[in-house]
Amino acid sequence: VSWAQDGGSPLAPAEIPGEALYIPFPVAITLDGDLSDWAGVPVSVVDRGPSPSGNPAENGSFTVAVAADSDNLYIAMTMPDQNIITGQHGSEYWNEDSLEFYLNLSGELATRTYSDTIFQVNINAGDIGNTDPVAITVTGVNGSRAPVQAFVFKTDDGWGFEAQVALNGVVTPTHGLEIGFQAHANGASSADRDVKLIWSNADKGDNSWQNPSVFGRGIFFEVGRTDIPVPALPEEPVGFEMDDADWSALVRASWEGYKQNYIFCGENCGNNMGLVFDPNMGYQSVSEGIGYGMLMAVLMNDPLTFNTIYDAAYQLMLDPETGLLNWRIDNTGTITGFGSATDAEEDIALALIFAEKRVERSEWTQHPERAYGEYANRWIDAIYEYEVGDGRYLTPGDDWAGEGQEILNLSYFSPAWYRIFDDFQGTTRWQPVITYGYRTLYVTDGARLGLAPDWSTSEGGPAYDYCNATGRPLDGCKYEMTYDAIRVPWRIGLDCIWFGDSRACDWSKRSARFLNTLPPDQFARMYDMNGVSVVDYQNELMVAMWLVAAHAAEDTALENRLGELLYGYAGSVLGSGYWSGTSQFYFVQSLAWFGAAVVSDDFRNLYAEP
Repeated sequence: VSWAQDGGSPLAPAEIPGEALYIPFPVAITLDGDLSDWAGVPVSVVDRGPSPSGNPAENGSFTVAVAADSDNLYIAMTMPDQNIITGQHGSEYWNEDSLEFYLNLSGELATRTYSDTIFQVNINAGDIGNTDPVAITVTGVNGSRAPVQAFVFKTDDGWGFEAQVALNGVVTPTHGLEIGFQAHANGASSADRDVKLIWSNADKGDNSWQNPSVFGRGIFFEVGRTDIPVPALPEEPVGFEMDDADWSALVRASWEGYKQNYIFCGENCGNNMGLVFDPNMGYQSVSEGIGYGMLMAVLMNDPLTFNTIYDAAYQLMLDPETGLLNWRIDNTGTITGFGSATDAEEDIALALIFAEKRVERSEWTQHPERAYGEYANRWIDAIYEYEVGDGRYLTPGDDWAGEGQEILNLSYFSPAWYRIFDDFQGTTRWQPVITYGYRTLYVTDGARLGLAPDWSTSEGGPAYDYCNATGRPLDGCKYEMTYDAIRVPWRIGLDCIWFGDSRACDWSKRSARFLNTLPPDQFARMYDMNGVSVVDYQNELMVAMWLVAAHAAEDTALENRLGELLYGYAGSVLGSGYWSGTSQFYFVQSLAWFGAAVVSDDFRNLYAEP
């Protein structure tokens, strides 16, 4: 199959490279893999992007052309690809050989957030040979909702596709009318994606799937006209404000997706045994997920799911000697990780207190076997007995040496929870835990920037001595802010939001000040204790956790900036129930939910307010 560009006159002007391409109409196109009916349609050749190929024959460039008739857009793309990689990453087709186009049919070309008429359409090489255009596999933000058909085919030097998108009256081709348009190519030479090519000059960092304002323009050109429309000047971007998004709707939708993907997912979820399972861990369940799931369920006023998780965890994961959960179990009900994890236990205890409050307010019916309040008391007592060292230090679990002084995890430190524990039980025993937890936080090396390490000693330094002495891998004792400590802005932020603790509010403000100093390519990521990013990417988890810090710090501009980023990850939430492009990572989905729930006020203190 080859382009048929050598016969006939051009049907439209050539592109303005990386800024605008002209869409001739009406043009009759048939989806059959034969590109002869594209004769005269301008073709753009793209070899630029953040990760170009060094081999012209292996994802070295891609071609794209767009045409229309009165009812449809047609997009054709090809890519040289001597070694086609497909079917190795599940539904994450962006991580292997695939081609993408993006459309903004909303009329708001400067918008930085997705809506129902803005689409990312990823078409992958795995559909080569599929002769039914309707049965195509489409992924991407709103991709499953796009009215798209496609025919995917091999070429002499690679592969490509022809696609049709029904306009459905949303847009009527008119000479000079502009829409948002973008095209990307993903290339993998052996396994994971190592090539990324982008048509639009405005998208310099693969941001189109979050931010439609970096699309280029598609300009309709009526065949036979001689006047050439000039692209309109770019609109000034409209500033995003938190009220621009319905955060509660996103929270509710992602909770429904969470249940479907991690709790009630059939055979993978142990035939719906009731635990919260992690696809990325071979559908094992960790106690952390039990705590997360119970918190989400009680906050979402979902007693059925709450009791399902509560019952299953108690029956399958409980260590009767401590009254705490073993930390990991597989989907056959076999314990694969013994001992407790403190963050899970304290989240479970708080969830039980919240459930008891719903009973007291006649919102829920009491559990018939294990009354929420009674078992909250038992859980808190067990946490204090087995997971608090020397009456002051929070240990990582019930079988860690060092009394919380040689090693601790600051992402487990939840002072707002402890205030509720004390009030619920009529004690003051958690006050020293709060005091010494803040003391440790403020003597870590990153404290001046509002950055906490994953692991430390009670004196704020690295816990490498403990790890060396116990044989724990040093990589598991990181003195950096990565996938453990990224939760600190959330747990500390809630102590500021719920209780106004001056230390919590000051910490959140330090974090906010630090974020405000960063360039875009370092913003809202994970860092070492000097504030240098230790990852080269950003995701919804990081953005959501930092959003809580901005919210607690009452930094409206920063909150809007982070809110816009998180909203950019929400394209799949209403349609598919998960943030960003994949539901593979339960931990990422959990923390994205918590961040969104804080700003929507769905994550509220049910102990103090209905």
